[in-house]
Amino acid sequence: MRIHHHFGAAGYEVFPVTISVRNVQGIDITLCAGPFEHYFLVVKDPRGHIRAVLTWKTRIKDYHIREAFNAGSNNTLPGEIVDGEWTFTVVKPGFISGEVEYEVHLCASVQDDPQPNTIAVLEKPWDEIINPHAGWYCGDLHAHSAWSDGRVSLQQIHRRARELGLDFMALTDHSIITTHFPADAPILIPATELTFDNDVHYNVFGVRQFIDYSRYFAGAKSKNEALATLHRDIAASGALIAINHPFAAGISLAHDFDLRAIHLLEVINAPHLADQPIDNEKAIRFFDFLWQRGHRLTAVGGSDAHKENGAGIYPLGQPLTKIYCKALSIAGLLSGLKNGHTLVDNGANCQLTLRQSSEEIVPGSEVSGSVEFEAHSEVPGLVWRLLHNGECILERAGREFTACVNLEPGNYFRLEGRLGNQTVFFASPVYCQLPAPEEYRFSVLRDYFLAADSSSNHCLSSCSKLKIQ
Repeated sequence: MRIHHHFGAAGYEVFPVTISVRNVQGIDITLCAGPFEHYFLVVKDPRGHIRAVLTWKTRIKDYHIREAFNAGSNNTLPGEIVDGEWTFTVVKPGFISGEVEYEVHLCASVQDDPQPNTIAVLEKPWDEIINPHAGWYCGDLHAHSAWSDGRVSLQQIHRRARELGLDFMALTDHSIITTHFPADAPILIPATELTFDNDVHYNVFGVRQFIDYSRYFAGAKSKNEALATLHRDIAASGALIAINHPFAAGISLAHDFDLRAIHLLEVINAPHLADQPIDNEKAIRFFDFLWQRGHRLTAVGGSDAHKENGAGIYPLGQPLTKIYCKALSIAGLLSGLKNGHTLVDNGANCQLTLRQSSEEIVPGSEVSGSVEFEAHSEVPGLVWRLLHNGECILERAGREFTACVNLEPGNYFRLEGRLGNQTVFFASPVYCQLPAPEEYRFSVLRDYFLAADSSSNHCLSSCSKLKIQ
C-alpha cells in the first residue's frame, strides 16, 4: 500500500498511520517520493517497539524488516513480526514543503539472502576489551554513508578504516543509527548526527536504542522544547552530545537549549573541504569562550566525510580524534570523551606528554601546581601555541616544544599547533578549580560570544607575556 502526506507550513509536523499486520514474515518499505531533506519515518510494532527509523535524506530507498538480524536492512531491528496494528509515523522536524510518499509491502513469505560477516552494532557489549593497555587510541568521530546523504557504502568505509589502522570510529548518519556494519572492523561507537534543520547539528555518541522522534515532536509547543527534552533524555541515558561545526556555512545557531546536556564541541571539522567554508578557528575561539565561563566541553574533531575525493580516496581520519583510555573498549572510549582526555590531529602527527612531579597526566585532568608540556611533531613548519585561559602566552616554531606552567585556581592551559592559518593540532586543556558557570542558556552565550568576537582582533602574530618556567 502507498501512503501519501502533504507537508504544511508549520515548523514541524507529525503524520501517524496504522496498518493492520496479520500472518506475515516480513515488512518491506520503499521511500518513493519526497524532498531530499531531513525528515523521518519511525516504525513501531504493536508492542510499541521501534523497528526502524529511516530518513528521506538518503541514497538508499528500500528497507526490509525481518525476524532474523542478518536478513534485515541497516537502520532496522530484528524481531518477531507481531500480528496487530503497526504504526508508521512521518516526522517533519523543520520548515520543509512538498509531498511525501512511501510504500509498505506486507510479505506473506520471504526468501532473503542473509548478510554474511555483519555485526549487530547495538548489541555489541560496551565492556568488551579489545586492547587491555592504557594509552592513546585514534579514530574518526564524524562520517557519513549512502544510508544518509553520503556517497560511500558501509563496505568502503570499513575498508578505508582498516587501511588507516583506526582503533575506532563513529558512523554518524543523519538522525538514523547504523545497526549493521561489516565484521572485523575497528570499534564502532553507536552514534548519530541529530539533524533537524540547518540551525545546529549534534553528534550523539553511545546510543543504546533507536530515538523516537515522534514522541518528542508530537506534543511539543515549540521545536526548542522538543529539542531540550530530547537533549535531557539523551544525557540522562549516559550518551554524550556534541555541537558540530558551529560556524560552518549555512549554520544559523538558532536553536536554544540548556548547555548542561552538552558534553563536547567539534573544534576541527572537515578540513579537506577547501571549497566549503567552515570556520574552525572561530569554533576554537568559541571553545575558549565557553571554558572561560566554566563550561568544560571536551574538544573533538571529525572528517564529516561524505564521499571520495578527486583522487578516489574517502577522506576518513581527516582529522583524527585521539582518546586516552585505560583499556580500549566502547565504554573506555566514552569515558575518555566524557572526561576530556582528547587530542585532535589533522596530519600533524603530534605526540604530547604532560608531567606533574615526574608523573604523567593527560589532557582533561584537573590538577594544581607545576605541569610540564613536552610535544613533538614530524611535520616541518609547525608553530606551537600555548594558551592560558584562551590567551596565547608562548609561541614557538619547530618540531619540538617544551614549557612549564603553574596551575592555580580558576586557570586552564592548552596547547595547539598551527600550519599557516590553520590549527592542525589541538589538545584539550588541563585546569584547576574553574568556577561554576553562571549562564547555561545557549542563546545567551551564543549572542554574547558573537558580539564579543565581532569586535575582537584575531591577529595571531604575537602572544602576551606570562612568566613561563
